[in-house]
Amino acid sequence: MNKTLIVVLFLFGSLAGYAQKKVWVGKSNKVLNIQAHYQYVLPGGDFAARFNSFNAIGGGLSIKTTHNIIYGFEGNYYFGSDLKPSSLLNNLINGNVNGGSGYIANSSGYPSQISVGMRGFSALGKVGYLIPVSASNLNSGILIMLGGGFVMHKYSINVTREDVPALTEDKRAGYDRYSSGWAFNQFVGYWHQSKNRYTNFYVGVDLMQAITYNRRKYNYDEMQYDVNSHNDNYYGIKLGWIIPRYLKTKNSDDEFIFE
Repeated sequence: MNKTLIVVLFLFGSLAGYAQKKVWVGKSNKVLNIQAHYQYVLPGGDFAARFNSFNAIGGGLSIKTTHNIIYGFEGNYYFGSDLKPSSLLNNLINGNVNGGSGYIANSSGYPSQISVGMRGFSALGKVGYLIPVSASNLNSGILIMLGGGFVMHKYSINVTREDVPALTEDKRAGYDRYSSGWAFNQFVGYWHQSKNRYTNFYVGVDLMQAITYNRRKYNYDEMQYDVNSHNDNYYGIKLGWIIPRYLKTKNSDDEFIFE
């Protein structure tokens, strides 16, 4: 066998072996994430006696480590008008309520324009773990988060004109059930950060259990004190958008290795 053929065969075999051993390796990045989200919430526990459903919008900040541990915090603003039927303001109504002619009078004795909704907020610290579902993208996968923090909610009683003697700002406090307390939060869903870094979102189930107290202590409509704790549960579907900032580390970039 001549020397030229030996050299050609050697080079061909080397290149074939080289190609066979080329391995693509994905690195998990350290990422600072700015987050914004929307949530549709169904209430449970004592909470469910007041509201049918409500919405939440919010945002937060988190850091994902190269080990796929995520630390963060978020805030939520709750709002809605889908309330359970109640007798909240019935003691202020004049006239024949059953006949449909009852109303809450303004200072001139005419019917006032009043609306009642739900308002609230929460502030939560969170920690979790991202479980990759693909070896080619370790920045995406199933996300499990646990958290805790502070929560508040109330009836929002809005008077179109501030001329209703029975519902001045001070008197509204006796009806609004302003409640607050500590809460425990869980999230399970899918977290996606694309390799091209343009498509970044998360979606999943968000649950919260809170122990709250009526901070007004006395309800004018019931003419009784309310000093017991209440169990308020939140069952939500959350959809969020992520603005990532990739932080440079020694494992920051995806790369090819050859063995």
